[in-house]
Amino acid sequence: MKLSEIIRELELVAPPEYACPGDKIGLQIGDPGQEVRRILVTVDATPLVIGEAIRRAAELIIVHHPLIYAPMPSVRLDIYPQSLVYQLVNANIALYAMHTNFDSADGGINDVLAARLGVVDTSVLEPIHKQKLFKLAVFVPHDAIESVRTAIFDVYPGEIGNYTHCSFATPGTGTFKPLPGAQPYIGTVGEMESTAEFRLELLVPEGHLHDVIAAMIDAHPYEEVAYDVYPMWNSGEVHGIGRIGKLVKPMTFDGFCEMARDVLSVDDIRTSGAPGSPIETVALVGGAGGSSVGLAHASRADVLITGDVRHHEFKQAEAIGLNVVDATHFATERPGMIELTPRLHDLLFTEDVTVEYVDDVVLGGSGE
Repeated sequence: MKLSEIIRELELVAPPEYACPGDKIGLQIGDPGQEVRRILVTVDATPLVIGEAIRRAAELIIVHHPLIYAPMPSVRLDIYPQSLVYQLVNANIALYAMHTNFDSADGGINDVLAARLGVVDTSVLEPIHKQKLFKLAVFVPHDAIESVRTAIFDVYPGEIGNYTHCSFATPGTGTFKPLPGAQPYIGTVGEMESTAEFRLELLVPEGHLHDVIAAMIDAHPYEEVAYDVYPMWNSGEVHGIGRIGKLVKPMTFDGFCEMARDVLSVDDIRTSGAPGSPIETVALVGGAGGSSVGLAHASRADVLITGDVRHHEFKQAEAIGLNVVDATHFATERPGMIELTPRLHDLLFTEDVTVEYVDDVVLGGSGE
């Protein structure tokens, strides 16, 4: 399977526009035209992971954290990360990063973390991207309305809230005069024609617009397809960093800390808060989310669970009465990348490509 085909699937899972500004996501090493048969998924491209990729003859590593954050003045074997970049290039292994776009995406790092912790009815804690919507209107003869509508829904399900296959069709009369050289589906060259048509319209998110228009034109019987695209003021789904929601089973803060240790398989958590205080509303940020202390408090969370909480952020939480759990950067992001693995296997849907998860813990290292 071509790497470019795999990238198209990855961008459906975590659209690039969901990333924080300036984040170094996407293909960092590799040729989009290269063939890929074995994929490894991980959190970080560590020496152990790269060594395992070479041992397994993998052609692609999908990471959460980008390996290249800034321009490299050299590719030296004695400097990080240049040494790892050299190894990957020398072994012809591509590297693709799904970072804050996968944090923000549906079913990404934060949604998986919420599910593991038993947090439901979640919403975005810190919005990053509001989906742009467009109204697509196309004029279709009566006998083609269902085939065109079906072609559109085959590439995008026409979603509005909890409903799919949403569209509206208005009957009317179209007029046209085919000029010499035209091959009209209806009418005769040189003669004015009027025919019964439908104006078929539906809302389409920006990320699906190109595919919907292509499918519409391909299914349309007319030689020249008349259609309009209007930008809408109403916005679609909101995506962003972190989630806030309710525990399925409320518990005390010390009970929540113990549960987090067990669920995330991490012993070295750091905490700040009142052991017996009730926990019902949970804010969570996979990775480094100490800067979200104020936002979690303003959102009326009882606790914030994240990683890499700094000293002054713990002090801020103490001052405002917010319970905080630092369950480590790695442990709060690892579940999302683990669950990405079977999801990608199902999306690629071919026996010729294998997708496996590895990290330093799996390989006998220390992890973070």
